[in-house]
Amino acid sequence: MTDGPFRNLKLDSRSKRFAEAVQNDAVDQKTRCAYANDAILNGILRENQALLRALQDYGQDGQLDLDPIASVKGVFDSHPKSEFADHLQREVGLQLHEGEKFQAAINSGLEAALESSIGEFRTRTHEACLEAYGSREMRKDQLDRFVVGCNLALRGIDCPRILKALKDVNKGAFKKDVMKKEGLDEGPRM
Repeated sequence: MTDGPFRNLKLDSRSKRFAEAVQNDAVDQKTRCAYANDAILNGILRENQALLRALQDYGQDGQLDLDPIASVKGVFDSHPKSEFADHLQREVGLQLHEGEKFQAAINSGLEAALESSIGEFRTRTHEACLEAYGSREMRKDQLDRFVVGCNLALRGIDCPRILKALKDVNKGAFKKDVMKKEGLDEGPRM
């Protein structure tokens, strides 16, 4: 396969792999969804691995925290900022303020932050393709096919599995799903 219009996209390697799969008719929907799962998960973990580990470790010592909102703010402040971390901090703070238990607040916050990350991933890939179209590296029919295929693939992502991988801080959760096929019998699904 040639690099085609995706050669110069301003996306990380996993996102490019997803974009290429969406354009390739030989790649089935299940595989496209797996590429999306992998790209979204690794995009989040690339910048937030230490933060997610710290949040999972917080409160494991069994001690009662008199001011969990301030303690959680301290955890977030001690880690690098990112879009995902900002969404997560806002959601967790809101849940704690409403009286939610810490672990439930983290779970609710992760769900909301993941939804935001999926939307940002969609926007980022669409914008990259629009740039390629604007620079005439991509034709209009390719852009249209990408938008439709991307939206379809993102509707089929496995949010519960991504959430579990985020809680476990497991970058390789989708490794088997996105491995390259090498055998003769491992072609596209029919």
